[in-house]
Amino acid sequence: MPRIAVAGAGPAGIMAALAAHEKGAHAVIYDAAVPLATILRTGGGRCNLTNAGAEDANLALHYPRGGRFLLSAFSRFGPTETMEWFRFRGLPLVEEEEGKVFPRSGKAQDVRNMLQEQARTACVKMSAHQPITSIAPTPKGFQVTTERGEALFDRVIIATGGDWRNPRGSGYDLAMSLGHTVTPLAPALTGFASAESWPARLAGVSIPQARLQAHPTGMRALRETGGLVFTHRGISGPVVFRISSRCAFLPFSSRAPLHLWLSVLEERDKQAIEGRLIAALRERPRQQILSVLCGLMPRRLAQTTLDLAGVATATSASGITRVQRKALVDLMDRLPLTIVDRDKGDEMVTAGGVDLAEVDPRSMESRIVPGVFFCGELLDVDGFTGGFNLQAAWSTGRIAGLAAAD
Repeated sequence: MPRIAVAGAGPAGIMAALAAHEKGAHAVIYDAAVPLATILRTGGGRCNLTNAGAEDANLALHYPRGGRFLLSAFSRFGPTETMEWFRFRGLPLVEEEEGKVFPRSGKAQDVRNMLQEQARTACVKMSAHQPITSIAPTPKGFQVTTERGEALFDRVIIATGGDWRNPRGSGYDLAMSLGHTVTPLAPALTGFASAESWPARLAGVSIPQARLQAHPTGMRALRETGGLVFTHRGISGPVVFRISSRCAFLPFSSRAPLHLWLSVLEERDKQAIEGRLIAALRERPRQQILSVLCGLMPRRLAQTTLDLAGVATATSASGITRVQRKALVDLMDRLPLTIVDRDKGDEMVTAGGVDLAEVDPRSMESRIVPGVFFCGELLDVDGFTGGFNLQAAWSTGRIAGLAAAD
C-alpha cells in the first residue's frame, strides 16, 4: 500500500487523496490553513462545481493558459464524469444558465461537508495548520517535513493552490526546491478600475449581455460578450473577467492605460444599433429622449449616455438632430473606457505557476523528479469563471491521485 503525502487540502488535493484511496493507497493531507476553506468562497458561496456546456477540446478553449495541457485529463475525467462522481456520492446537482453546475441546495457548505465525509470514510487524514515545509528525495522515498516533525512517504502530491501575491509561497518553494520552474505570476479574473468617473454613478447597474472590445499593445484584438456590472471604481462581471484574464500579464497604468470599448445593446454592429434607435425615436416622437433610451438600457446608463453625448434630457425624440443621433449611436456602439488599474480584492485565481513543460499531462507526474505529482491552481493553468477552474482542480487532482497510487 503506497503512502502518499498531499500538500494542500483544497479541491485538487482532496480529490487526489480520494482517488488514491480508491486504488488502495494511504494518503495524508497537510494544509497551511483550514481544509476546503476555498470551496466556501466559490460561485458566490454556492460553489460552481463545473460547467456542463462544453467537453474536451471545446472545454479547453475556456482556459487562457493550459487548455491544451488539460485535454488528457478532461478526456478521462471531464464535466460529465465529475457530475456523476458527486451525484453517486449523494450530492444532488442542478444545471443553470451557460452550463454552470451547482449543488441543488445552493450551498457551498454542502459540497465541503460531502468531501469531508468522503475523506473520513476513506480514512484520509487531514492535518490543518500544518504545511509541508520541505520535501527531500531519499533512496526509500520522500522525507516530508512539517513544523511538527518528519515522515517518510512513497510519493508526494503538491496541490497547494496559487497565490500571485506570494511567489515564494509554500507550494512554489516546494516545486522550485525539487528543480521545477515557476513561471511569472499575475492576478486573473479581476475587475477593472477606470480613469473616467462616470462609472461610479452607475455602481450596481448590471448589463446581462454586454460586449467588450480591447486592442492591447502587442496582442490581437479581444472581443468578449457576457454579464457586466458597474462598480464604484469601474467595471466588473464575467465579461470583464475574461478580458482581464487574457490581459493578465499586460502592464497598464494611468500613463499607459488599456483602452476598452463597451456596447450595452445586443445588436452586434453599428448599423443595427442605429436602426433600433431610429425605430424607438419614431415610435415615441413626443416623449423625452431619456424616456426613449430607457426602453433600450437601464435609466442611469441612459442618463449617462445623454450626458456624454451632450444631449439635454428634456429634448423630445422628434427634436433629436442627425448629429446628436450619430453621437448617441457612437456611444451605444463603442462607449470608451480608459482602464488604469485592476480592481484590488477581486482576484479569484492566479495566472502562472509550475511550468507545464515539466509535468506529464497524462499523469501529472514531474518530468524532473519521479514520484512527485502536481495538480490544481499551482500549475500554470487558469480558466474563466463558470466552473472551469474547479473543473481543472477535479480533473488534475483525480489524475494525479490515481497515478500516484500505481
